[in-house]
Amino acid sequence: MLPWLILILALVVIAIAAAVAFYYWQTRLNIPILKHTPLPPYEIPDVILVGGLVVENRGRQPAPNVKITIQFDPQAATMIHHLQVKGAENAILRSGGERHNFATVSLKSLRPHGALVIYWAAARAVQPQINVTSYQPTKETFLDKFLPRKNNA
Repeated sequence: MLPWLILILALVVIAIAAAVAFYYWQTRLNIPILKHTPLPPYEIPDVILVGGLVVENRGRQPAPNVKITIQFDPQAATMIHHLQVKGAENAILRSGGERHNFATVSLKSLRPHGALVIYWAAARAVQPQINVTSYQPTKETFLDKFLPRKNNA
């Protein structure tokens, strides 16, 4: 009876190891990984300064609902004179942009290993504050329709 116990114990250990490996794959490796890299500013002497940003999805899954916010310091009085978005994905300028000190660009989805480049022209060499987020909405299940809801406070 002892060999059967060892066999069952070995199968349980293998099952636990497989479950841990699957969990690690789903939560750490098989996810979208958004990274942004500011491009060095290029100055056209006595005319304007051109800066930029590259946003990449280095993960294995598409990044849904990507929001990119570029905010210049209001105290520095830096205004965006021109803004251009380049990339294979359809990006939309939601707010700000030209003649503002901020810009908000959004994408429905950024594919795996995809990139988006944003160029701007400003009068001064001020590095903006950059924020890149992705939001995956939770899916409502059939059972959620019958369960009591929490207050939306």
